Amino acid sequence: MIDISSGAICVAMASIFCCFRSCANGFDIGLSTHTVPIKKQPIVVLDSSHSGQEVVLLKNGMRICGTGGALASTPIMQDKAYFEVRVQQTGVWGLGLATLKADLNTTPMGNNSDSWVLCSDGNLRHNKEEMHRITQTIQEGDIIGVSYNHIELNFYVNGQNLDCPFTNVKGNVYPAVYGEFKLFNRVVEFFIYTLKINQQLTFTVDDGAVLDLGFEEFVHNLPSGYDKIMLEQSLLET
Repeated sequence: MIDISSGAICVAMASIFCCFRSCANGFDIGLSTHTVPIKKQPIVVLDSSHSGQEVVLLKNGMRICGTGGALASTPIMQDKAYFEVRVQQTGVWGLGLATLKADLNTTPMGNNSDSWVLCSDGNLRHNKEEMHRITQTIQEGDIIGVSYNHIELNFYVNGQNLDCPFTNVKGNVYPAVYGEFKLFNRVVEFFIYTLKINQQLTFTVDDGAVLDLGFEEFVHNLPSGYDKIMLEQSLLET
């Protein structure tokens, strides 16, 4: 009887494995694996090459602040598209659709024939005309939905349709947003009890809107038949 200890078995198995690994490295025996790089699909963001000179884009192109407008990185090509905007900080802002001809350095948008926007003052503006006016007060944290089907441009506040569509949108249009950034001085007067004197301090305060865009994941349900904005290549693949 041959007595083989457990240690000897482990050594033998290790030797066989090393031999097998050496062979596998030297020859293609059909067991080798190759890492296939996954091509990251581009997503829709705000486009820094189509934004105002004083616009600041943050969070990888998903947040706008500063003064001026910005367009998304792709136009709306599909039949029915939807996106959302969160009012992260109130101020002067607007959102909607615009063509590449829109003036992104001048606010408010909606003052020419190349933009259709819902503004923070409740007016829906296009070509210097107030097409509609909403009665709802939009506050910080509110979600504004935007849907477009090449016939109507509709807006939603926290999932509720405002029922005041634009019906004159023309051309190759992009999601568009704008904001204004202002600095003003605020004087605060307080009483220093220990010295028994009044003191005034002047603080510089920013009063600028901050908007966060949602092109992929949405807070509210999409209108029936609508989908997120799809890139042209994605449309060809469907």
